[in-house]
Amino acid sequence: MKPDENCLLQLPRELIEQILGNLSLRCIKNLRRINRRMNDLVLGPCFYSYFGQKSTNLTPSSLSSIEALMEDDVFGRHVRHIRIISETVAIDSAENTLATGLYHTAESTLTNLYGDEFFVQLDKPMSKATDEQLKKVAVDLEWMKAHAEAYEMAFRTEKEEEVVNRLAHILRWREHSLLDTIELDARFVDGPGLFSRPVARHIVDSDRQRLWARASQVYRLAMMAWARSGVAISSLLIYTNTTGCSVPSYDVTVGLPGLMDAGLARSSAIVKDLAFSFSTRMDHGWERLAQVYGQKVAAVERRRQRLHWQEIREEIDWQDMHGIIATTEGADYTTDDSDWDSDTEFDMGILDEKGSEIQGRYGDTMPQSLYRDNFPGISRLLQNMPNLQKLDLHMYQTLEYEAYDGGSRLHYYEAVFKHIVDAKLQFRQLKTLILRGLFLDAEDLLTFMRHHSGIERLELHNAMLGPRPGYSGWNNVLTTLCRSAVHHGTSLSSVFCSGLYNTSRTFRGQWDHPHNLLRSHEELKGQWVERWWLRSRQGRPVLWTREVLRDEFEHENAFGEEGGAQGAKNIVQWTPPAGLPMEELRVLQEEGYGRTYG
Repeated sequence: MKPDENCLLQLPRELIEQILGNLSLRCIKNLRRINRRMNDLVLGPCFYSYFGQKSTNLTPSSLSSIEALMEDDVFGRHVRHIRIISETVAIDSAENTLATGLYHTAESTLTNLYGDEFFVQLDKPMSKATDEQLKKVAVDLEWMKAHAEAYEMAFRTEKEEEVVNRLAHILRWREHSLLDTIELDARFVDGPGLFSRPVARHIVDSDRQRLWARASQVYRLAMMAWARSGVAISSLLIYTNTTGCSVPSYDVTVGLPGLMDAGLARSSAIVKDLAFSFSTRMDHGWERLAQVYGQKVAAVERRRQRLHWQEIREEIDWQDMHGIIATTEGADYTTDDSDWDSDTEFDMGILDEKGSEIQGRYGDTMPQSLYRDNFPGISRLLQNMPNLQKLDLHMYQTLEYEAYDGGSRLHYYEAVFKHIVDAKLQFRQLKTLILRGLFLDAEDLLTFMRHHSGIERLELHNAMLGPRPGYSGWNNVLTTLCRSAVHHGTSLSSVFCSGLYNTSRTFRGQWDHPHNLLRSHEELKGQWVERWWLRSRQGRPVLWTREVLRDEFEHENAFGEEGGAQGAKNIVQWTPPAGLPMEELRVLQEEGYGRTYG
């Protein structure tokens, strides 16, 4: 044995693990090949951690790879985390790049003085692509066309049962499985080994619509497989790390008839951590309904949409249309019959009408975006998770603004959280509640917190508060919440806020003029500047983000003054430091929470 090898063998185990932690898997594998003693040395927690998370895009080859790993007696037992990826080959986007000859700026990493990192891509300026860049896109396009059929074949309706069974088999491979996390993610395929985030600027609407449809389909298949496997996991992460792609709230349970009260109820009973990114209604395209919902549910969905389009042509007022949220709760809106089975001519007319829309988006007055079944899905899913310790809900806004009467229908999505409260769901072990991008009613938030006295931390990110008699705005609501926590001796010890909006019924989700969390005459803190929590509006400081701890709960204006973006009565003008990336921060917010189209 060489002297340097002998020295390595004599090191303490803890130090060896630190060394291995700074090496790539390839380097560690090369060390294993030196001899048996070196092989035994590197087989430790660091090496096995590389097998802790495995990914699959549900294609046959991908599933086979995980199956082979799970069969291995040494490595299979170390798999803890299964990541299921929704992928769409971005053919239309590559063809658009070749046609225009234009390139978007590359994604960049923002790092503030506090060390927080963010990834963002500005939408301009675009630059003329070089000949070399265009040749590379052309080569990648040919590869994508050659492989697109394989992607589509794996997800055809007749193949779904096979995919679900294989995935279920993987999830329950061992009798005493150590699997603790199922995660869903989504991305575009730009070529061999090339991937883009759903918010990538070069992606065109048609590809983006396909990815959202695929994401809902993969969600449905993954939930079916999980229910069929019967495996109990502690963490379920649904597109929570996927910027710009979610499960539309309508799709959460509509495509899973009967599943919520069957195997899924058993599997989800011990989930402790749920992070779920959902969105307002998305248009998956008339031709993809079977892909998204399955054949049986798609037939009902087509009937509903045909009826809606007939009502649109008859100029029926949107509030009186079939089954939308504004109509009487007790009415019967079933359409599961042949009355709206249509002919090809009728369906072609629908496609012509839909050509006026942004592809994949519904207008906020469209009956599909306001249909009552858009709202209870999250509540129906949560009713089977009584042991949650952490709940993280994120809403992504997709609606196209079309309310020419001056109103906006986005506020109807406050019904998502309202359904949770009205269902009187109880999570007795809940410690952390995180709400991102949700439209909230003040009384609903207060009621939920009152019924969950064990919550220790509340986080509100880009949350919208609708008007409510008796509550003047965010400071009023959060002050009431915190004082109640002190008075009743609940466990709440921290409230973290970032981007709070007091909204009217005409609010269009433009992410402008947030509530100012700065207190009157409060000294500005260096940490706020370093973390980009402090912004400027008309020369006055606006505190965008802050954390309020329990010892401040009874402060009169712990969450700033009422009065919109101006808020605090600070006489001193404030100029933001040079280099504050205001445009990048705006784009970052838009990427994470969506924007109003139109």
